[in-house]
Amino acid sequence: MPIRLLKWLLAATVIIFALASGYVSLVAANRQASLQKISRYDVAWTVGQSVSEFMRLEHRLAAYAIPGSNVPIEEVQLRLDIMFSRLQTFEQTLAPDGPVRSLRLFFESDPEHDATLKEFRKALEAVEVIVFAPDPPGVDDVRDALQTLGPFDARLSNLTAAAAAYSAARVDEDRRELQSLSNLSTGLAAVFISCGFALLVLLVAHNRLLGRAHDRARGLAQQLTATMEDLTVQNARFDAALNNMPQALCTFDARGRLAVFNERFAELVGLGEQLRVGMTIEEVTEVGSPSYRALFARQEALLSSGKTETVIHDGDDRSFALVHAPLPDGGWLATYEDISDRRRAAARIAHMAHHDALTDLPNRILFHEQLSAALEDVRDTGGQIALFFLDFDEFKDVNDTLGHHVGDQLLGTISARLTACAGDELHVSRFGGDEFALFAVQEPGRDYLQLASWLIGQLSRPYEVDGREIKVGVSIGLVECAAEDDVNPREMFRRADLALYKAKADGRGCARRYDQSLDEALRQRKSLEQDLGRALERQQFEVHYQPIVDSATQQPTSYEALLRWRHPELGLVPPGSFIPVAEQSGAIAALGEWVLQQACSEAASWQSGESVAVNLSAMQFHDTLLFDKVASVLRRTGLAPARLELEITESVLLEASDLTLSTLRRLKAMGVRIAMDDFGTGYSSLSSMRSFPFDKIKIDRSFVKDLPGSSDARAIVELIVQLGRQLGMRTTAEGVETHEQAACLRAMSCSELQGYLFDRPAPIADLSSSNRPIIAEAKRA
Repeated sequence: MPIRLLKWLLAATVIIFALASGYVSLVAANRQASLQKISRYDVAWTVGQSVSEFMRLEHRLAAYAIPGSNVPIEEVQLRLDIMFSRLQTFEQTLAPDGPVRSLRLFFESDPEHDATLKEFRKALEAVEVIVFAPDPPGVDDVRDALQTLGPFDARLSNLTAAAAAYSAARVDEDRRELQSLSNLSTGLAAVFISCGFALLVLLVAHNRLLGRAHDRARGLAQQLTATMEDLTVQNARFDAALNNMPQALCTFDARGRLAVFNERFAELVGLGEQLRVGMTIEEVTEVGSPSYRALFARQEALLSSGKTETVIHDGDDRSFALVHAPLPDGGWLATYEDISDRRRAAARIAHMAHHDALTDLPNRILFHEQLSAALEDVRDTGGQIALFFLDFDEFKDVNDTLGHHVGDQLLGTISARLTACAGDELHVSRFGGDEFALFAVQEPGRDYLQLASWLIGQLSRPYEVDGREIKVGVSIGLVECAAEDDVNPREMFRRADLALYKAKADGRGCARRYDQSLDEALRQRKSLEQDLGRALERQQFEVHYQPIVDSATQQPTSYEALLRWRHPELGLVPPGSFIPVAEQSGAIAALGEWVLQQACSEAASWQSGESVAVNLSAMQFHDTLLFDKVASVLRRTGLAPARLELEITESVLLEASDLTLSTLRRLKAMGVRIAMDDFGTGYSSLSSMRSFPFDKIKIDRSFVKDLPGSSDARAIVELIVQLGRQLGMRTTAEGVETHEQAACLRAMSCSELQGYLFDRPAPIADLSSSNRPIIAEAKRA
């Protein structure tokens, strides 16, 4: 072969080889770009994973609101932070290439996706305010949070479906591109082989050049192998993303054949491994589970109406969130999410928000709504409504003596009996504590007060709780409203509360109907409370004294200091009218200290040495400085502690705390005498005698007034006197008004007597001369 021809052939071969090499570089670049596109397949997995985190957030939020779930608020906060992190990933700015760019391309592919992200961020920020509030969120707050997030269940599911459809379309496009590249690679391989044979024939001497070409071909083959391996990994990731979605997903092509599905869809259909790509929808529904057939039948009916997102129910009391999206190639994609637990949790939360947790009765909120609706109906149709306000007497004693667990059981038993008594006629609610409310809608003319009395009889029967028989009374306030009355539920509650207060004031265990006089009494009480707040500084109070005489000598041994209020308009107001008001308003502390100061100062001037008795309210024992105040008054006035006698009622010991008993013991140790007033009228007088060693027992006037005619009264008084003698305590009989009563008490050896027979309460200077103490000259001056 001529050398010139060989050179031309060599040059031609080199040119062909150079052209082929350039084209190979171009093909390699295209393949590298294709490999980079594969990262787009992370879009469906990333979006699906974010939806899973959103479901976990909702689940934890719902579980947190359920009592006893023990879900800490920190776990809900953590889930919310994760969602904000996911959302930030979606909102990153465009990168040159890679997953972030693919995510942004996906979200920019449809303006609705970006709108969903913006609205979703607003919803998360609203929930963040509730979850990260300084105080732990309550049931109403959690319900608001769930309602805020609820609309995004279907929208995020639709977003996942769109991401899956987007990724599926990109996969199909890249597969076709890789197929074209593969064909081109095959052609290039043929060209290289031809060039190799040509070079072997033409340039045996140039075998190095052929070797280098062979090495380059081998490198390209290795790159192709690596590309295929990367593609396999990406496919594995795509499969993992599909199979770990919380939704069941399937896609059908334009011919109606199954193209893509995940494991959850196979489980939903009930075919497992029998489900195969290529099956028609008829084949899937024919051999699938009856539950899925029923579900798909509902799906077809809904799709025919043009809906793409909805909630459907199957025949097994389950609920599914369905998202149906058409695909560009004429097929469609659907996701199914079982939201049964979520809906049941939401229903549970709604029930808890309107019902009492202990008794499962309607709570104050639901009762108010029911009463409002009933009032509207009455105004439209006529008739009347009766509202009953119930409060159980002595219920606090049950909690204090038997424990709150027994009290809770008792409330449950009361609730059951009250519901049984109410029947279909009365609507029942528990307002809290031992307060219940009922209302009834009836034709005019019904005697509701008689119904209330019947309820008291039924509810006052003993209850069997935890092996114990417990008896509690009940008081009822009743208000009736006719169609023509312009009242709202708030006003009805106020009137019923006034009637209940009247029932308690009348001795409890009874029912009272509201009338306008109760409003007037309340107005007078409020007016009295306002005047009482200014009476002390205006010097309207006086201290009157009533002598307590020795039973044998009938000479005064001490004087009881009694507070009187000389009102500028009402005149002399009796203590029974203003002392309860002072106790409730908190003014009793200042009044009690003033009376103690006045009485001790007055008694210090009595040369005859009689003692002075001052009543202490149970409210005063709540003061941690009571002992210091008494000691200070004695120091300032110079009165010997032995000449001061403090009278307390049994209610002080019934509510006794360590502070109360400690104060009483310190006073007694200082020399002050302690007397129990109104002995015998309480519920546990004998146990009170054991809790503290009194110096004196004062027999209540209710026992003395029936002497000497009543044998029962004689027996009770004589028993109290003997009890005092056995315990080393003096006894004083109150309310002595006749000589016969005094003689009878002396015969029983009662230590002291007090009453109108000897003198009425009056300023010390106005007492009769025989009962007036000798006052020091300096004091009189």
